[in-house]
Amino acid sequence: MKKILAILLAVRLTASSLFCLELERPEISILKSLVDPLAITQIVQTNYPFNEPVHCTILSIGINDMYLIEVGGEKYVFRLSRVEKCLTMTEEEFQFELEWLEFLNQHQVPVAYPIHRLDHQLCGLIQTPEGPRYTVLFSYAKGTTDLNVEQAFILGKALAQLHLVSDDFETELDRVHLDLNQLIDSPLQQIKDFFGDSYEKKYAFLDELANELRKQIEALDVRQFSYGIIAGDLHGGNQHFTEKNRVTMFDFEFCAYGYRIYDIATFRWSRGADKEELWHAFLDGYQSIRSLSDSEIQAIDVFVKARNFWWMGLLLSLPEHRCALGDKFWKRALARFDPN
Repeated sequence: MKKILAILLAVRLTASSLFCLELERPEISILKSLVDPLAITQIVQTNYPFNEPVHCTILSIGINDMYLIEVGGEKYVFRLSRVEKCLTMTEEEFQFELEWLEFLNQHQVPVAYPIHRLDHQLCGLIQTPEGPRYTVLFSYAKGTTDLNVEQAFILGKALAQLHLVSDDFETELDRVHLDLNQLIDSPLQQIKDFFGDSYEKKYAFLDELANELRKQIEALDVRQFSYGIIAGDLHGGNQHFTEKNRVTMFDFEFCAYGYRIYDIATFRWSRGADKEELWHAFLDGYQSIRSLSDSEIQAIDVFVKARNFWWMGLLLSLPEHRCALGDKFWKRALARFDPN
């Protein structure tokens, strides 16, 4: 009996050892980790000029992870970017956004701006299980995303001011250009890869739609278009308004070079799609600062569709979002190409 028990114990210990070895294998890959707020607290205390205790809480988990930082009665937002940023974007391209936001803030454009670190840099880099991730501490945007007609007008004015001031931003750093490849071709390929063999059966009509949209954009008289740095994602939710209607715009990680009408179409695509009063107020506010050409106004609907292509491609590029993209999502997304 003792011999049998000894054999069983040896087998159990062997299995336990094998299990531990399995856990120690480094081959397991991580898509996206969630960093402990205590670790973020330490990063902020070490790298920023704060003499008072730092308190950190998770603000949101998404394309980037956002943390609320509170120091001595002041608030800040700490952004931890996805690891893909380090894979697809050089440090200089990442730096472009931050230097541009600092420039806008210095010229009284209401944006959340980066805070300088003790090493005088605007961003840092930390190692996580999935790889290196950029870190930035931003000023806090007070208020809420609630948007009424008066606020839509103010937001339109703020965007126009951003476009005008950006024309004076000089830098040797480069940033992506939102061309046809970025807006249509690449997102369309993401859709094809996602559906695989079922694409030809259910969604092949998107090829025709993409070709038609490409022709419409190529036919535009872009000589009357304003081209330059754009916000890239001002959809009507990336701003806060205080009770006194003071606006602060934020979340510019998709800033790029492109036609300014794309920024306006992005608002139309989102907050202005179902609420005409918000859309007209936003457009009036924008044109009270910067007038649009007839060609630009006529191109808005075309760029709304281009925005929709880009948005679908973005979601498909995020593995953790794909499981939620069922029939309901695709029905709503495709309806945006033909709202009537």
